Amino acid sequence: MKSIRHSLTLLMFVGASQTVQAQTLDIIVPFAAGGATDIVARSFEPIFSQQLGVTSVVRNVAGASATVGTAEVANSEGNPNIIGYEPAGALSIQPSMKVLPYGPDDFTYICRTVSNPMFLMVSPSSDVESFEQLVEGSQEYPFLYGSSGPGTLPHLAMAALVVNSDLQAEHVPYSGSGPAMNALAGNEIQVIADTETILESYDLRPLAVFAEQRVEGYPDVPTMAELGLPEMDFAVWQGIVAPKGISDERAQQYADACKATLESEHFMTFADRAKAGIAYLGPDEFKAFVQQRFEANKQVLEDAGLVQ
Repeated sequence: MKSIRHSLTLLMFVGASQTVQAQTLDIIVPFAAGGATDIVARSFEPIFSQQLGVTSVVRNVAGASATVGTAEVANSEGNPNIIGYEPAGALSIQPSMKVLPYGPDDFTYICRTVSNPMFLMVSPSSDVESFEQLVEGSQEYPFLYGSSGPGTLPHLAMAALVVNSDLQAEHVPYSGSGPAMNALAGNEIQVIADTETILESYDLRPLAVFAEQRVEGYPDVPTMAELGLPEMDFAVWQGIVAPKGISDERAQQYADACKATLESEHFMTFADRAKAGIAYLGPDEFKAFVQQRFEANKQVLEDAGLVQ
C-alpha cells in the first residue's frame, strides 16, 4: 500500500510539474541586458504574457553577435514553450557571415514588432558636431566605432559607411548595445550607429540618419543621401520567432498575442516614449520580409568585403 501511495504521489508531482512547465514561457533575448533589443523586449513581455495567460521569463543569452541565443531557439524544435525576441542581424545577416546551426528557414515566424532607422552618433562630450567634422578628424587619427556585435545591423551600416565615404574608422564589437554604450561613455570608441531608442536612452548626439527622409523630431539631422551617400538606408527591426515544429494553434496564439500587445495602450505609450516605431507584420509577411532582407544584406556584405 505504501508503495502504491508513493507512486501515486510521484505521478501527481510529475503531472503538476509538467503543467507548470507548459504554462511558463521562456523568452530569449540574444543580447546582453541594457541594449535596444532588451529594452523593448522587457516592455513587450508583460503585456504579451498577459495576453497569453502564462508566466514568462526574459532570459538574456548573449554571445557571437546574437547567434548563441538564436541558435538555442532554433535547436528547440517542437518546443512550444520557448521563443526568441530577435534582432535583425541574427536572422538576416549572420547566416551569410559564418556557418551556423540555423538559417532563415529554421524558425516558425510569429511577428515583426518594431522597426527604426539608425542614426550615426557620438557622445555628448565629443567635440564632433557634424559628419563633415567626423570625416575630417578621422584623416589624421582614425576613429574606432562600436557595434552590438560583428555582423549586426549597426556593424553593417558602419562598414558600408566606411566603404562608401572618406571616413577612416575601425570596428570594435561588443556583446550588445549596452556594453557598447559603456565603451562610448569611456571613450574606448568614438562613434556608433544605432536606433533612436539608444539615442534617447543615452542622450547621444546624432550626426546623420541612415534613412531616405529626415526623422520627425530631428529636423536638423541630415540623411546620408543629403550628405552625398545615397542608398545608405538601414533600419533596425525586431520580431518574434519560435522553433519549427510547434503546432499551428500555438503559433497562431503567439501571433494573436503579439498583435494585441502592439495595439495595447501600455505598449504604444512605451513605444512613443522610447521612440520604438511599431511596425507589425503577421507570420507570413514577416517570413517573406526576413527572406528579402537576408538577400539584400548578403549583397551589402559582399560589397563591403565582409564576405566572399
